[in-house]
Amino acid sequence: MKSAVILEKGMRREMEDTCFLDLDFGSRGWVFGGVYDGHGGLHVAKYAAENLHHVFLEKLSAGSPIPQAFAASYEEISNRVKAQDYGATAVNFLIEEGVIHTANAGDARAIVIGADVHQLTVDHRLDNIVERERIESMGGVIQDPYTFRNEMGLMPTRTLGDEYFRPVGIMTVPSTGVYAIARDDRMLLAATDGLFDFMTNEEVASFAGVYPHPAELLEALKTEVLINRRGSDNLTIIAISLRE
Repeated sequence: MKSAVILEKGMRREMEDTCFLDLDFGSRGWVFGGVYDGHGGLHVAKYAAENLHHVFLEKLSAGSPIPQAFAASYEEISNRVKAQDYGATAVNFLIEEGVIHTANAGDARAIVIGADVHQLTVDHRLDNIVERERIESMGGVIQDPYTFRNEMGLMPTRTLGDEYFRPVGIMTVPSTGVYAIARDDRMLLAATDGLFDFMTNEEVASFAGVYPHPAELLEALKTEVLINRRGSDNLTIIAISLRE
């Protein structure tokens, strides 16, 4: 199975993204990946990249179904880091037996590109009405696109870490999903908002039509986002070919 990864600091002063990819996860022939986008520093993203897959495999080995294993892993990582005013968004995927399982907290995203483009994850921001209503019901002060608690604001509505914001509805619970890989599906792509704030799913898919190999695609996306569109964020992308 062909794959590629890029991590680029871009125009930011510091790199707060990181990622993890294992093409033989748990020595079972599965593929597991994660993209983590830190805010307030790299600490939570780095800790998740180094540890979340271990916790997830432990939960699976103990008999937890995959969605519950994801949710428990997100909660455990958040509890371990005890980060008060910094955290990370996360998107994870597990490919096994023709199926892609996903989990995410925040606005990192996973898509499948084939005859059509399918978004596998849920964007957790205030423009998501379900997320916005939860924040409002918990007393969060909204000044779009941020949720405020006192003088501090946060854009994503679900994260790892960020204990300070839990009282106003920012939570660790991921959205989870399952997707059966179709015969014409070509590529799985997971990335931070450093990609999707500057390109739509459909635009990314059009690039995949021109650049069918993961490494070529990611180089083209890097050039498009960071140079042509002057993307101002860190950029981290994992691409997995679903045909080989």
